[in-house]
Amino acid sequence: MQRVVVNAAGMEKRIALLNNEKLVECAFYRPTKKPLTGSIYKGKIQKVLPGMQAVFVDIGTDKNGFLHKDDLPAFQKLSHNEKKSISISSLIKEGESILVQVAKEETGDKGAKLTALLSFTGHLLVYFPFTPHIGISKKIKESKRGALQSWGHSALNNGDGLIIRTGCEEFPEKAMGLELDSLKRQFNETINEAALKKAPSLITQSPFFYSLLERWLNPHVQEIIVDDFDTFNQLKEYAASFQNPYPVKLYHEKEPLFRRYGIDIDIEKAISPLVWLKNGSSLYFNVTEALTAIDVNTGKFTGKKDRSKTVVDTNILAAKEIMKQLRLRNIAGMVVIDFITMQANEDKEQILSVLREEIKKDSSTIVIYGFTKMGLFEMTRKKERPSLLETLAEKSNDEWIGGYRLRSETLYFELERSIKEYTFEDIEALWIEVPPHFADWLEKNNDKLTWLEKSCGYKLFISRGDSNRKSHVRHTGTAADITNRMLKDSD
Repeated sequence: MQRVVVNAAGMEKRIALLNNEKLVECAFYRPTKKPLTGSIYKGKIQKVLPGMQAVFVDIGTDKNGFLHKDDLPAFQKLSHNEKKSISISSLIKEGESILVQVAKEETGDKGAKLTALLSFTGHLLVYFPFTPHIGISKKIKESKRGALQSWGHSALNNGDGLIIRTGCEEFPEKAMGLELDSLKRQFNETINEAALKKAPSLITQSPFFYSLLERWLNPHVQEIIVDDFDTFNQLKEYAASFQNPYPVKLYHEKEPLFRRYGIDIDIEKAISPLVWLKNGSSLYFNVTEALTAIDVNTGKFTGKKDRSKTVVDTNILAAKEIMKQLRLRNIAGMVVIDFITMQANEDKEQILSVLREEIKKDSSTIVIYGFTKMGLFEMTRKKERPSLLETLAEKSNDEWIGGYRLRSETLYFELERSIKEYTFEDIEALWIEVPPHFADWLEKNNDKLTWLEKSCGYKLFISRGDSNRKSHVRHTGTAADITNRMLKDSD
């Protein structure tokens, strides 16, 4: 049984997928100017880089986006020989306006990766107005593919294309036709909207939950549960658009939604570098800018007799858990795994077989390169948004989680959720002890604290704690009571 849990009651929106009550994947959406994957902008070309065959595009956010020559419709229309010789400076000029879509969100110092090859995603199809190609989901049986391919050719004009998704396996022709018409209308509406706006401007942006639910929802999902009334109505409308609508429930219990389902605890574990396996062995995740290295250790598990069997059993267990953790932590880019050394090729093939099977559960694109001569295992996972660790934490000398500490923004949204738990209680003020770096941040961003006080209706007293991990409420009551207690504690 699977369940989607949406925490949308505060400024920060969080969404999680549970499988048999265990966290599989989650994402965070914060009030920010940063572009979200799938958003469409009318941008302005800032700089053409012939050496990189790319351009920087101003889309009205803090960082310019990056657009490669391959992602230009004008380039895709060229012949094979023309593509080899043409420079991007012949295709596009500085100052020009261009319609672009976010392919990858900003990460670190890098701006968003953009494409001008727009796409419009539905439940059954993905429509590409500028890409003449028909793709069919690999999960669809070979015997069904011919009829779907023929339908695709008959439904398209010259120059556009589509991907036929897994839900089309039984060939729901009428529903497919209606959805394709709807996606084409979305494209035309986008073009018309862009014509009315000056660059740089945001043209379209789907609700925060849209892109993930398009990947997550399947017949195993039994319900969507959400704690915010406006988002509840949005989700009900969205869920009703499926052939078999998904039930959406509004959560109104006092216990916070993510705590109710144990998600907060699972998230905290997912930013720790250490993962214990059931047999006493462990994994250690070392995340760097260039790659993620994962070390497999036997730990307490030594087996009883056959060492080679012990090693293979541990590596199989590790392989399964690593694939779960890559998805949960949203780790992308190059991944190097140091499995416990195996001598026999058949043992390595066994691990490869397990990994190939586990990859099927992940909707992200994963490429396996196999074992190197040194015995390390190499693979890549496509990056579409920042990792869980990158979203929640930052590099720090205070090494409480492998050289990282929680970002002040993370602690700020946690603080909002903590304060909301006191809603309807007969108190005037709260005294909250916070990590030192967060206290410094609040001093520099006093308007953030003022906003919390106004939105929650309490006077907030903030003091500096000695932990880099947690904020906690020291006292609630009247402002006078808290002031007196703070004075006593300072003596």
